[in-house]
Amino acid sequence: MKILRKRIIQFGMIRSGSTLIYNILKELFPDRRISKTHKYRKNWKDAFLKVPIVATYRDPLDIICSSIKTHDDLANREIIKNHIKLLKVNGLDDFVKLDKRYKNKLNLKYEKFYNNFDYVFNKLEDFLDIKISSSLRIKIENKLSIQKVKEKIKEFKTFNEFDKNSHWHGNHISDNDGRIKSYLNYFSEDDIKYLKFIYKDFREEYILDK
Repeated sequence: MKILRKRIIQFGMIRSGSTLIYNILKELFPDRRISKTHKYRKNWKDAFLKVPIVATYRDPLDIICSSIKTHDDLANREIIKNHIKLLKVNGLDDFVKLDKRYKNKLNLKYEKFYNNFDYVFNKLEDFLDIKISSSLRIKIENKLSIQKVKEKIKEFKTFNEFDKNSHWHGNHISDNDGRIKSYLNYFSEDDIKYLKFIYKDFREEYILDK
């Protein structure tokens, strides 16, 4: 159990800011094991219910938009369906499963922590019963700002190339710096209607007016 107490699971839907949160946790807890995953692990037995989980989620319409851009695909209906499948098995379905089963979990909504480090710091303080000093907040925010990360990933040509320590990939940050509701200027009206239909239940429960 001592090992479990030194572990934090960072679970996130793809393209939901999970890598940022992962790196924030690594900065805050250099002596802990921070496990990053997009999938629910079947070997998470009851003992792991005691391991704190910090989960990230985001409007699926923006996730699909960001995922397509990241892979340099074209936004036609076939490609959109492929990325819907990709999201389904990389965080969306398992986020809901975890939300129903796990109590020792903090959900961080992308739309609330986008360009708002203090929101993350405050939530982590409450959830993990810690205090994050002003100097440490400034240090982490400076190190993990969008511009700093963009400089770091210039060496990677594609999303398939990445830093094994930080998990920052090439093309990790979109051309609009991860702006909220970027799907509005990317998809056609028909595709937006289609995606809103696909994700109607999830968006009503987790995204809209939350």
